[in-house]
Amino acid sequence: MLYLLKKKINRKLKEFRENYQHVRFYNGTEEVLFLSLKRNTKVRTYLNLIFRLQQQYQQPIVIEFSLFRYFVLVKWFKELDFIYFSKPFQKPKIYRLFSHQRNTDFQINFNYKKVYTTDEYVKEAVPYIMHPRNYMIAKPELLEKQVGIVMSGNFEAKIYDSDVITKNFNLLNRWQIYNQIIQHAALVSVSGIEFKEQFVKGVFLDKFVVMKWQQGAIPSEEWRHYLSSAKFLFCAPGMTMPMCHNVIEAMSVGVVPIINYQNWLNPSLVNGKNALVYQSKESIFRVIDKALKMSDSEYRELQKNAIDFYESYYKDYDFEANRFQPLILLNEDSKDLI
Repeated sequence: MLYLLKKKINRKLKEFRENYQHVRFYNGTEEVLFLSLKRNTKVRTYLNLIFRLQQQYQQPIVIEFSLFRYFVLVKWFKELDFIYFSKPFQKPKIYRLFSHQRNTDFQINFNYKKVYTTDEYVKEAVPYIMHPRNYMIAKPELLEKQVGIVMSGNFEAKIYDSDVITKNFNLLNRWQIYNQIIQHAALVSVSGIEFKEQFVKGVFLDKFVVMKWQQGAIPSEEWRHYLSSAKFLFCAPGMTMPMCHNVIEAMSVGVVPIINYQNWLNPSLVNGKNALVYQSKESIFRVIDKALKMSDSEYRELQKNAIDFYESYYKDYDFEANRFQPLILLNEDSKDLI
């Protein structure tokens, strides 16, 4: 964990040096969406809220200033021209206030446990986003199905071979899952470049294709385009929490998730209806075989339901319908998750 902490600090320092000149402080006169959140709010949590707000509102988004936020959010000021920091000791005219305090337009909390302890839809939970890059590019062109199952990501043991996921959430972690799937006879390991060159030949239609980032990943700008060629995406938990953005990306382009944290979706995904679910090491081979041997008609029904799930619950979010109600954000902080 010390290695990871050092790596993260060095990355943030590099981001700060490269991007601090792009930071903007708001000095306009129009009303704004004002975010006043706790210091332990993660960058991804801010982005989750920011991109969802951008889908519905036209007002500038102003974040309450602090040196800590300046440090952790600096990178995104270069990417997003509609976000600002508030000037120290000043507040702009507020159109909607997002705060942990009472008497706000939207009272924010991090009680995401309410989502993953029920199968029912929790209407006050803001849907988790895809990778932020997907909201900054055009909708991808969808491809014909040429791949059985695909799995892509970082599988480094020093990052994912830990007890965080197993101890906190009673789930197999990514390292355990990876070491099981690589023993399956249908598995093919390729780089992102090799995948792009070979998938159109149909050689992967009955295969489980794994792409390790260390061997060369498909750029995030192209990822959903090529992902759409797969029937299934095999999903594994993240480093500190189960929820990972790639399950949302998959359903957005008509790819059915194979997953072991189905209850982290809102509402829960259902095995055999809009997803395939595995839990134990022993069930991993069974779910792989089921996916690869599935009939076209059975798959089409599963795919339709996965697309409907995304369109109904994850494509956007109506903030105004929930104004003056609490809003739940998924914050990637272990104190908030457990």
